[in-house]
Amino acid sequence: MKNEQATDLTGKVTEAVLAVPGVACLRPGLRGLLRTAGTRPPAAPDPGAPGSAVRITFDSRGSVAGLHIDVVVRAQHQAARTARAVRAAAAEAAAATPGAVKVTVTGIV
Repeated sequence: MKNEQATDLTGKVTEAVLAVPGVACLRPGLRGLLRTAGTRPPAAPDPGAPGSAVRITFDSRGSVAGLHIDVVVRAQHQAARTARAVRAAAAEAAAATPGAVKVTVTGIV
């Protein structure tokens, strides 16, 4: 159940983030990629797994406790402003507080 909930929520958050002006794509940063470099990828990727661009953690009640998003920003847009917009869109899509959302800009194109 929790994996299904995470998959559905990841899809909603991904759609909301990609709709933000200035977001080129979702891409995990180097740290996330290095964490998974020595592991064998699963047949079906876990949406909250390290190395994923959208990682969700839940508290004991099943509510969103943390949400980490890695984005690539278009060069014409200001990275900080785009990251704030991504944070707001993701918090709304996940029904989480903005304080629970962390956005990392992993690149600019």
